[in-house]
Amino acid sequence: MTPPHLLLLTRYYDRVTALVEGRVPVGRQAARCEVMRSLPETFHRMMIDPEVLAGEMSLGFQTVIASTQSRSRFLGIPVFLSRSFRHGNVFVQHDSPLTDFAQLRGKRVALEEYAMTMGIWVRALFEAAGVMPEDIHWFTGRDPIVVPTVEAALAKRLKLERVSGESIWSLLQQGRVDAVIGRPPDFRDVEGGPFRRLLLDHWKHQREYYATTRIFPTMHVVVVRRDAYEDNPQIAIDLYDAFEESKRLAIEDMSTNLNALTVTLPMLEAHVAETKAVFGEDWWPYGVSRNRQSITAFISYCFNQGLTPTPVKLEDIFCPNTLHF
Repeated sequence: MTPPHLLLLTRYYDRVTALVEGRVPVGRQAARCEVMRSLPETFHRMMIDPEVLAGEMSLGFQTVIASTQSRSRFLGIPVFLSRSFRHGNVFVQHDSPLTDFAQLRGKRVALEEYAMTMGIWVRALFEAAGVMPEDIHWFTGRDPIVVPTVEAALAKRLKLERVSGESIWSLLQQGRVDAVIGRPPDFRDVEGGPFRRLLLDHWKHQREYYATTRIFPTMHVVVVRRDAYEDNPQIAIDLYDAFEESKRLAIEDMSTNLNALTVTLPMLEAHVAETKAVFGEDWWPYGVSRNRQSITAFISYCFNQGLTPTPVKLEDIFCPNTLHF
């Protein structure tokens, strides 16, 4: 069996702190964890470093790769370290007239990579507003690109251009694109700076979206090397249990120490109470069963947007022995 030599975690999430600190073992042994500086660096290293046993991967990349490779390098474990509503991740120039996704038909939109998970969720929001991928002139700028085959294939039927050596945010600032899907490198550039969110009240839209769909979008999934899993399928169970326990400890600590404010938020107690009222006691669920609506919606978006040739099956994405969670 290949031991859990290295876990790549993109940031020091509170929900992985106990695992990173060694308070939660993986099976019977402590895992060696490494926190990476950036998401692209993490995903790229996951693809090329033979020492990496398991770590965090874009759900979009994992789904696309699973659909195009009969024996992909990784299998997923239904632990979703990152999840987020994406209504607030479409930015325009501060004086832009755009205030609704429906206005993006015929516009120029940039993002780092077409297959990135954020882009998939946002394009689904665009489609709900009546704007299809074919209605937009797309620009991408990540270098190196993580899944190059996707853009090469889609460029044959979409207006899709790669921009080399330039930031997508500089394109927006120069007016060469109308909107960007992503996170500004410096949020001081938002609200009073050169950029603003396209939706003027994205929180309202997000609450309405969840009330209607009951979907809290899954962004990143934990993956394990296929060869290690096939050598010892128990590693998938051990990893799932470890991440679940680490998350449980984080939520327990937050819930029992609200007066001490272990998180640097003055209104933490009110925020936790509101979160429980909206999402329930386990507001960051792992497992397939508790995330089935989000996962199946995401799979359909990948297919509808031309990222996968057919709708991917759950057993192609996840370790078979974790599907019951």
